[in-house]
Amino acid sequence: MKRHPFHIAVCDDEAADRDQIREMTEEACRTEKIQAEVFCYETARELLDEIQNGKEYEVLLLDVLMPAQDGMELARALRSQKVETEIVFISSNREMALQGYEVAAVRYLAKPLEMEKLTEAVRFCYGKLRSHEEILLPVDGYMRKIAPKDIYYIEIIGRKSRIMQETQEWDTGFSIRELEEILSGKGFVRCHQSFLVNFRHVKNFRTSSMELTDGRSVPVSKHRVKEVRQAFFEYMKN
Repeated sequence: MKRHPFHIAVCDDEAADRDQIREMTEEACRTEKIQAEVFCYETARELLDEIQNGKEYEVLLLDVLMPAQDGMELARALRSQKVETEIVFISSNREMALQGYEVAAVRYLAKPLEMEKLTEAVRFCYGKLRSHEEILLPVDGYMRKIAPKDIYYIEIIGRKSRIMQETQEWDTGFSIRELEEILSGKGFVRCHQSFLVNFRHVKNFRTSSMELTDGRSVPVSKHRVKEVRQAFFEYMKN
């Protein structure tokens, strides 16, 4: 299934930092197998003008302290214009992190930048945004658009995979392995040989099952418990 590139903008007035963030972001995307394009800006004004002229980015990696207009001011300007792009602040000033909630920043990363934390931030933003995109699947004899966020879980029924939503269910000829690949990075985990569950709708993790928000439950196989539990805790931290 073809996807459009994940567009990321880096804005930092220091050339060395800007280049480093770009290189690390590209490496993070390669690690996560995310098809991405990374663009760099020296000033907040330049980036703001581009966005106001129609340029769209899924994620902005913004230095907080920049001359003329800093990253926080840029974020406030974008939010006032109803731009919902994901924002990640990067700065050596840790005190500014407390202001991130004002503009719904998803992460605040300290300089010097750590690869592991940047990769996690990129992974989180990618999963969050892709979960809202509709995917096209053959269900019940025709093609249907389904938003991954609306899927509670998927179960193998006979030779088909059954997609379970809140009040509806659909059968597709895609294997659960194919669906697992399509839904990669969208908050889904293979908890059992016959089940793929969406963490968005998990309420409680029990010894051998997960309780969903609507009262249903899905099994967790013994040999997958450790990795599924770890993945669930990581998801909950986000």
